[in-house]
This record gives sequence, C-alpha cells and structure tokens, in this order.
Amino acid sequence: MKRPNLSSWATAGWLAVLSLLSAAAWAGPGHDHGEAPAAADGIVVPSVTAVSETFELVGRLDGGELAILVDRADSNEPVLGAALSVALLGGFEGRAADAVFRPERGDYALTDAALLVELAKPGVRSLMFTLLAGAESDLLAGELDVHDDAAAVAEPHRDWPTYAAWAAAALAGLALLYAAARRRTTHAGGAA
Repeated sequence: MKRPNLSSWATAGWLAVLSLLSAAAWAGPGHDHGEAPAAADGIVVPSVTAVSETFELVGRLDGGELAILVDRADSNEPVLGAALSVALLGGFEGRAADAVFRPERGDYALTDAALLVELAKPGVRSLMFTLLAGAESDLLAGELDVHDDAAAVAEPHRDWPTYAAWAAAALAGLALLYAAARRRTTHAGGAA
C-alpha cells in the first residue's frame, strides 16, 4: 500500500490555514459585501442633495472638490453640459462659483478654492444651486453637513468571540502541520 506524500499534505494544510486567515474569515456580523462604504477608513464623505419638480442633484465633497451629479426628476436622465453655479448662504452671501462640466465623467466639479475652504469646515452649510439647462432654469437648495474628523471616523465593531474562534482554528491547523512535519522527520530518520 502506497503512503501519501507528506509534502502534499503540508501544502494542503498551509492552504487551509491561509484560507482561514483570509479577509472573508475576518468579516463581522452584518458584513455582506454589498455596497461599498462611503469612503475608505470609515470616514463619512459629506454630501448634499437638492430636489425640485424638474431636477435632482447630488454633490459629494471629496478630494478637494465638490463633485455634482444632476438628473431629471421624472426620468433620472442625466443633465449634461448645463451651466451650474453654487452659492453659499447663511452669512456668506456673495460666495458663489461656477461648477465646470466634465464630459468624461458626466458630472460637474466645483473647484473654487475659497468656496471649498468654507465648505470643508465642520458644520451645516446651506447651498443654492442655479441650473441653466438649455431653455430650462431652476434653483435648487440643499444642505451640506460636514462632521469633524473625530466624529466622522466610526470605530469598527469588533466581534472578539468570532476572531478568537478563527484564531483557535488557525492554531489547530498549524498544530496539525507541525505534527505532520514531525512525523515525516521521524519516519525519514527511521528509514535511514
């Protein structure tokens, strides 16, 4: 009767241990690999929404710009190539800038440095969007809520009993590998 090759058993054991230590093994409760988080590292990306009878607008303050998507309220058809300006209200009258349409992304970018400095400060900012799309025009109002970094970074939930169970399984796998290696060494030494 032919003995199994212990080298292949050791390889299979290592693959088992690596699979136990994979990212899927560390997923906590409620982690369903659904939608991606708002931003990396648990930071909530400040956003603004504004809706009128004709248009809908969503803006995200991220990466040194306010990226804005505009579509028609009744069909969700994107509104491309329109003229869009953004004004900061509530004691900041006169602070306004145009958002530039980016055809490659199908969105509008507000990159005015002075306005972005004010928008990035913690707190709630009221914004007025003026949209000129062909013969149509509209005013849309929304609020941008920016949290300070300490409040925005949520501490991830730690499910220590699950982590402990996975660690115990990994250690058991390593113990089996060690035992198989010792057995191989003992049999190899006895055969000589």
